[in-house]
Amino acid sequence: MKKRDLATIIGTILGMLAIINGMALNGNKYSLGSLRPFWDLPSVFITIGGSFFTIMIAYSADTLKKLPASIKNAFIIKHPSYGMLIEKFVSLSKKARKEGLLSLEEEIDSIDDDFLKSGIQMVVDGQEPETIRDVLESEVSSMEKRHTDEINLLKSWAGYAPAYGMIGTLIGLVQMLVQLNDPSTLGPGMAKAIVTSFYGAVMANFILGPLSNKLEMKTSEECEMKEMMLEGILSIQSGVNPRVIEDKLKTYLPPKERAALSENMESKGTVLQNE
Repeated sequence: MKKRDLATIIGTILGMLAIINGMALNGNKYSLGSLRPFWDLPSVFITIGGSFFTIMIAYSADTLKKLPASIKNAFIIKHPSYGMLIEKFVSLSKKARKEGLLSLEEEIDSIDDDFLKSGIQMVVDGQEPETIRDVLESEVSSMEKRHTDEINLLKSWAGYAPAYGMIGTLIGLVQMLVQLNDPSTLGPGMAKAIVTSFYGAVMANFILGPLSNKLEMKTSEECEMKEMMLEGILSIQSGVNPRVIEDKLKTYLPPKERAALSENMESKGTVLQNE
């Protein structure tokens, strides 16, 4: 189940508006002409192009190929809510206790999450708990490594962008100093030199840095959720009481969310009495 990450989307839009607002405001008046000095094609080539080509040197082609998908992940929420997941585990555990573990095969096609689907399939296939834990923990470890590589790429890019902005500034200053005999070129030349540093600062502090932080947070949340899934899968296989599974998985939630989930499940009649 995927949905938009509104925090990332709204933050990006408002951040862009804040920057454009500052660029367009000239004195006490807004003017589209005030945006013109902030556009310089050579500066774009130096800052964006140069820093990206450095990333190409620093990282493998496989990691670079995943960059668009990684950026997209910052704007979507892929995993289900904890509440929905706990309700699902309570339902699966009830079915397993009443009809046996093999009955869970009927539920596999209705599970959207591949990690959970794989775990339940191994339970149905009669795999040992140690085998299930080893396989699923290896999967989490591999996922975390892949995500870490992509996050480090963005962090590195955020570090290179201001450096290339400074390189562009130095290039502009050299070009300006060559024309010192014409004082009328000093002002425009200085503005052109500084705009590359502006591009580098925006890339690092508004785009790449925040994206890497968001992906880092999402990776941490995903690892925690998969850890919760693993505990739920092994509990179902062990025949743990559904009430115990519910209480165990609720420990992953903050106290307020636990109370809200309990009320919601009671209203749906999902909470089970001890059997």
